[in-house]
Amino acid sequence: MVIETWLIVSGVAVMTLIILDGKRKKKQHPRAGAKTPEPVVAVNADDSASNAAFSPDNAQPFVPEAGLAIDTARSGSHLGVATQIHGDITANESLSVKGRVVGAIKANNQFVQLASSSVVTASLEGAQIVIDGHIEGDINASQRLTLMSGARVRGTISTNSFACHAGASVNGSVLPGQGESVAFPSQKPAV
Repeated sequence: MVIETWLIVSGVAVMTLIILDGKRKKKQHPRAGAKTPEPVVAVNADDSASNAAFSPDNAQPFVPEAGLAIDTARSGSHLGVATQIHGDITANESLSVKGRVVGAIKANNQFVQLASSSVVTASLEGAQIVIDGHIEGDINASQRLTLMSGARVRGTISTNSFACHAGASVNGSVLPGQGESVAFPSQKPAV
């Protein structure tokens, strides 16, 4: 009878510790995304010709290649696969796009991710941009742009750091970041 009592008391103590730990974690990591600083504005536009001309071959969930660590639990705004936005998006937090956007995306100093299912016909601005979907428009990444193997890009890319995985497609030009100049090492003729 004594052993059973000790087992019950120790079980209650362990359950109490688990509950207290859960409350502590909840205080440290409050739910993100409850309040957005700026609303997203959507404008109706019937441009089905450009949407039909630029669509993904097969929409699959975004899975980054090995070697590239992307925090999939990152807080911020998430546009789902079934979401279509015609208009401009201004984001003051991280942005993950899995659907269709026609317009402009401005996420200055923020992380932007275009998943493999995304179809974007817009200019795109952000700090760190990872693309695995389709985009037609100019891209300006102030810190880094990474093109995953499923990326299909048409337009001008401007960035300070550029990574392109095998299988990605770029139809356009890649320029150094705004205000930056590229210096090529001078080669002296062999004597």
